[in-house]
Amino acid sequence: MSSIVLALLALGQAAGGAAATAAPAGAQTLQQRFDQATQLAGEDKCAEAVAIFDAVAPRLAKSPVGTAALRVRKGKCLIYLDRGPEGAAMIRASLPVLAAQGASFNDEVIDAHLRLAREAHARFDYDAAAADGRAALALSTGTARLRPLMLLADTLMFDHDGKALAYAQEARAIALADQSLSKKDVANVQTIYARVLMNEGRDKEAYAVLKDSLAKRGGLTSRVGLDDVATRSDLAIAALRNKDMDNARQYLAYTGAGRMADAPYARAVTMKPPICADVPGLTPQDVAIVEYSLANDGRVVGAVPIFTTGKRAAAIAFAQAVSDWSWRSDDVKAIKPFFRLASRVELRCLKTPSAPSLVTPLADATEAWITGQGVPTSPPWADLSDAAALPLQRAAMNQGAAAQQLATLFALSRNAVVPADERAQFAAQALTRANALHAPTAVRTFAAINAIDEDNGNAYRSALRRLLADPQMAADPLSAATLRVLIAVPGYRSGPADDAPQLLDAVIAEPNLPERHPLKVAAMLQQANVRAAKGDLAGAKQAFAATGLTAEQCSLLGITPGLRSTGTTGNDFPMAAQRYGFEGWVSTEFDISADGRTIEPRAVIAYPPFVFDEAATGILRDSRFTSSFRPEGALACAGRQQAVVFRLP
Repeated sequence: MSSIVLALLALGQAAGGAAATAAPAGAQTLQQRFDQATQLAGEDKCAEAVAIFDAVAPRLAKSPVGTAALRVRKGKCLIYLDRGPEGAAMIRASLPVLAAQGASFNDEVIDAHLRLAREAHARFDYDAAAADGRAALALSTGTARLRPLMLLADTLMFDHDGKALAYAQEARAIALADQSLSKKDVANVQTIYARVLMNEGRDKEAYAVLKDSLAKRGGLTSRVGLDDVATRSDLAIAALRNKDMDNARQYLAYTGAGRMADAPYARAVTMKPPICADVPGLTPQDVAIVEYSLANDGRVVGAVPIFTTGKRAAAIAFAQAVSDWSWRSDDVKAIKPFFRLASRVELRCLKTPSAPSLVTPLADATEAWITGQGVPTSPPWADLSDAAALPLQRAAMNQGAAAQQLATLFALSRNAVVPADERAQFAAQALTRANALHAPTAVRTFAAINAIDEDNGNAYRSALRRLLADPQMAADPLSAATLRVLIAVPGYRSGPADDAPQLLDAVIAEPNLPERHPLKVAAMLQQANVRAAKGDLAGAKQAFAATGLTAEQCSLLGITPGLRSTGTTGNDFPMAAQRYGFEGWVSTEFDISADGRTIEPRAVIAYPPFVFDEAATGILRDSRFTSSFRPEGALACAGRQQAVVFRLP
């Protein structure tokens, strides 16, 4: 193709009357440079390829076709280098020029459309991905139709309108009819076809097709590649859907899943599923399997929905949630490269969003003050995962005015990817910077609380008391109220402070805070709990009534009960999981009743998929939390989340 490009360029120069200048002896010709860049791009050495494309570009300036070909190839490399929007825009601007040349550029145009489709798919723009997939398909014939057909089937399989199935059926028919394809090639096509069948609810057909694909791959052998893992993982889902539990576990075991030494899940620092109410049509009953890869810096790349009981919006919501997860780079290095390339996780949505922190009013006051100093409200990392944001935050540490640097230090101190000791250093620097700026007391109090190690319960409460003893913090209504409530509430396996009634009374009586201020409401709720624990039910009812909230609202906004005991026993590890050597990790969501019992625990994230769900929810059913006063036995807390890890001895 590169020879055609430069031949057309030569014709264009001749038509313009310009003579081609011969290359100096020993120097690479324009053709050789272009071919070198193209070869490097084909080897995924895109940084080198882009440099050569940029160097060659001025010499192609007089040829619209040559320039378009160069920009299409450079655009593909930019997409590979995580500069997707820039690369896609470059390809789209240049593609019409190549398409106008007819059959001589047909393969180049098809490949460009497929690259654009994959880039759009990675951004969860499935409409754009389908449009480019159809454009590639319209130009393809024979076996060459397989790539666009499989892409379209993969993109549209959650729409349930029959289109994905039609594309998958055509792809399978072509693959079965083409004797030049290997059995493994046919198995790859059939795996996508079976995946569409599963998402259509045709589980028995999918199971049969996947068994045939497994046979074409040589069965359950100990030597596997990513395609083998995909087929076996899909087989595990199909077996579960067909209630063939033993074979499901066997297929899963032969993917290598469930080996905690190799799996990343226990070491993730941020990992949240989507919230049900945020996505139209998404329900707590919907379940999904998402596959993804990990970059060396801890970012999730290429999150792809494999299966869901919902539709397209649900599939995208689950995959987008996974794309926001983060790992520390040192932890990623400990994961074998094979498992970084493709791991799968089971997800459900959260019924209840996390309740706001008691420090939220101080955080809001801090953000408002920083914004008032001229700092932009949306930094460059605002919509990025912690792992993706970290390099931008580090680069911005010493940039901008002092208030902007303070905002960056706050961001770094709260970035979960940053190691704990370094986060503590950033928090200490933020406190020093806030004091040097003579920031308002609320800002300095927020910085001081942020600098305390909250993992040590007794030390944390003592540190808060020292802050409350500071005359300036004690005199600031918002600072003092925050500190008093934080001191008063129960901690991990510890009850409320001995002087909780006095601390809470002071917050409730604070004249400079509105009657329905969140901290006053929190103080009233905790006051009700304290009085009920002492047998003063009348006083508890009075404190609860003063909040002005319904019992349901309290469960969303109130103070989270402290854990008193777990429900773990020596018999919690499932026997079937032990037999196959599985280890795993489950994140659960549950409500807490007024008497501290858990209600309706459910798995919301699980690795390996479907193995430890029942065991984890069983443990949470037997866990107990501190009691809370609620009229008529209403919920004390809705949407509490807890992780359970399963390890073999």
